[in-house]
Amino acid sequence: MSDTPKANYHHGNLRQALMDGALCCIRDHGAEHLSLRALAREVGVSQAAPYRHFKDKVALLSALASDGFERLGNAMRQAFELAGDDPELALREVGLTYVKFALQHPETYRLMFGMKASDFNAKELDVSHSEGFCVLEDVIRLGMQKQVFQSHPQADIAIAAWSIVHGYASLLIDGVIELDEEQAAAQFKGLGQILNQGIVAG
Repeated sequence: MSDTPKANYHHGNLRQALMDGALCCIRDHGAEHLSLRALAREVGVSQAAPYRHFKDKVALLSALASDGFERLGNAMRQAFELAGDDPELALREVGLTYVKFALQHPETYRLMFGMKASDFNAKELDVSHSEGFCVLEDVIRLGMQKQVFQSHPQADIAIAAWSIVHGYASLLIDGVIELDEEQAAAQFKGLGQILNQGIVAG
């Protein structure tokens, strides 16, 4: 994403230009300081122009979150498919994909999980906020079908796995754990082994 949304704006692509500019603003000043009027000035259009695409600030934030959920879900699904029929590998790779997404898109990640689903604009949030979680459930279902994972309740395994991965990603992007992406990926392999040891059938 460019730091200069004006340079990316072309006639007919104002919606994307506004979304790119909004992410820049969120990164630099936080979502609470996002203003559609200020964003219009930054992009170089009239103050009324953004409202042809977004009803209000919540609608714009919801569109950004929707885009994030879609990209995260697709990336996790691809990681699952590449792992083949190996549920242990799939669980680790899907989790690592989640962590990498957070590191590469921290503003979007915080936005996605900083609001309750009911607070988003339902019209703009056209991708389910649970799309990535559905991939995780598919991985766990595969592991149970193959009798690789222990017979804990599926929902409990899913919540445990999500909590570990989400917590680790949050610690990284908040700077509590100071590692770059390569270092985090190496450390996460160890976390994945610990998680697998807790659920793999003996």
